[in-house]
Amino acid sequence: MDLSHASDLLGRILERTRLRGQIYCRTVARAPWGLRFPPTATATLHLVIAGTCHLWQGREVIALGPGDVVLLPRGEGHSVADSPRSPKVKLEEWLATRGEGASSYVLGGSGVESRMLCGCFAFDEPGAHPVLKLLPERVHLRGASEEARALLPTVSLLEREYERGERGASVVVSRLLDILLVQVLRAWADAQAPGGAGWLGALGDRTLASALGWLHAEPGRNWTVSELARRSGTSRATLARRFASEVGMAPHEYLTQLRMQEAAHHLRESQDGLAAIAGRVGYESEFAFNRAFRRVMGVPPGAFRRKARESSGGPAPGDSRVAP
Repeated sequence: MDLSHASDLLGRILERTRLRGQIYCRTVARAPWGLRFPPTATATLHLVIAGTCHLWQGREVIALGPGDVVLLPRGEGHSVADSPRSPKVKLEEWLATRGEGASSYVLGGSGVESRMLCGCFAFDEPGAHPVLKLLPERVHLRGASEEARALLPTVSLLEREYERGERGASVVVSRLLDILLVQVLRAWADAQAPGGAGWLGALGDRTLASALGWLHAEPGRNWTVSELARRSGTSRATLARRFASEVGMAPHEYLTQLRMQEAAHHLRESQDGLAAIAGRVGYESEFAFNRAFRRVMGVPPGAFRRKARESSGGPAPGDSRVAP
């Protein structure tokens, strides 16, 4: 197997789950100022372009400075302000007052100025995203760190594209956010101790990257640990131990989750019935597939398909075999 292909599983997963970024405001904030962000189903991103501020997440207060990047993968409610004493406006109320067509919006008074880009990452699947669920409640790259400095070219292009708003800017901004997310994920994974970054960290190990690559290449295959170990050039015991240690679960557990992600893709993109999709991802029994899908994804496959079609505006499938 081409290990370079195996190591790009991150890119393939992000494409399959259609994780996509969007900037919703570029803010010029002058003290005193504050914004309150409600809980959301999307991951939230804050980029401090210039100046300083503080972020409140639960009981924690985090000081932010120029170049800082903060990713909140769970979409938890939080606040950002120049000072604990500053009033905090609800985000939705402030956004409702913005003028049409402006690229930047002024918030606060007439004091010390800060500039921020705020965005989010949405995805099609309900529940935890296979990448974002690996992350802690907050990923914070300090602007003075080598990891954050490596992001500066991307952040600079992102700010320029969003501010200018030229033809095709929305597409460029979304792609740049995708790039930025991958860079943040790499920086986070590289900083973790062995086993601390799940399968994302395991991609840095040639043996585990090979095993993961085989699973992703043929998720419908009835894999055994012995066959997976043989193809990855190691022993069954070694692969089982290292896989559980680095990825955080046994190979068969990972395969089940992978199959459900693959099934979700087919439910969104095809008109195939449940029996056909179940067979494609390795299940002979439609009942067993329904049960596994609901356990992993949180909803039955039929309900998942209806929600996906409704959100995309596409026609509902007419296959009578699709379960409710």
